[in-house]
Amino acid sequence: MFERLILGSANFGMDYGISCGRRLSNEEVFQILDRAWQEGIIWIDTAQAYGGSEEVIGNYMRQKGRIFNIITKLPHENYGNYKDIKEKVLESKKKLQVEKIKVLLLHSFKTFDNKRELMSDSLERLKEEGLIEEYGVSVYHVEEVFDFFHVIKKPFVVEFPANVFDRRFIRRLKELKELKLKLLARSVFLQGLFFLPEERLTGFFAPIRDKVLSLRKKAELLNLPLSCLCLIFVWQYSDIEGIILGVDNLRQLEENLECIRSNMSFSEVLEGFEVEDENIILPYNWR
Repeated sequence: MFERLILGSANFGMDYGISCGRRLSNEEVFQILDRAWQEGIIWIDTAQAYGGSEEVIGNYMRQKGRIFNIITKLPHENYGNYKDIKEKVLESKKKLQVEKIKVLLLHSFKTFDNKRELMSDSLERLKEEGLIEEYGVSVYHVEEVFDFFHVIKKPFVVEFPANVFDRRFIRRLKELKELKLKLLARSVFLQGLFFLPEERLTGFFAPIRDKVLSLRKKAELLNLPLSCLCLIFVWQYSDIEGIILGVDNLRQLEENLECIRSNMSFSEVLEGFEVEDENIILPYNWR
């Protein structure tokens, strides 16, 4: 049932999220991973940029003897050659304590855009040498996917934002699927923006205050946790093969699993909540 669920791990290694914004203790992480494993969740999304996340996951797998499939990301740098790139991958392998990384993503499209030939050749070489199984890119804009495909010229893994507010990629799922890409959605809760206290929905976020409050009201009328409403909105798109879900505690994980078990659908209920303003839907623009 939870084959499509990928556990997000940014807060395993650093303060993360606009609403909670804290790093989980190792004990909390282990509890969450224990429960995830029990439920058959076998994928974790991480990155070198997530502080100590890779080390925590690696320590868990070594101590428990439970090997998750890992998606990790090459940090954004101006790499000079293949050796520089390979060293970063070996660093991740060492921290994660795995023989092979299942999926390596470029954490930023800019890494690829700066050195297109080097990056495309290096990704293929890493695969040929058995250091990684699959590769791809994490993006913010649909055009970046097509640009990457134009150079790579073969299927890859792409991770993109998708949520009640941000539907840019959802509108293009058919086109993306035709390229035979493996589609992974992140930012289902828009880094916690949907849960921001009402008193903080001012200033920069004032333009979407009414939409956030209306979304909460909708959840109340349906007698659902807001997180469930947001999760099911993305989950209902079957072309999305993996959905990355971050949680702040074990209780949240349990709630989200129960939500998925309910097998609900809200395609029409959430019409009119889309936001086009990229200052709002792209967290790197927040201030």
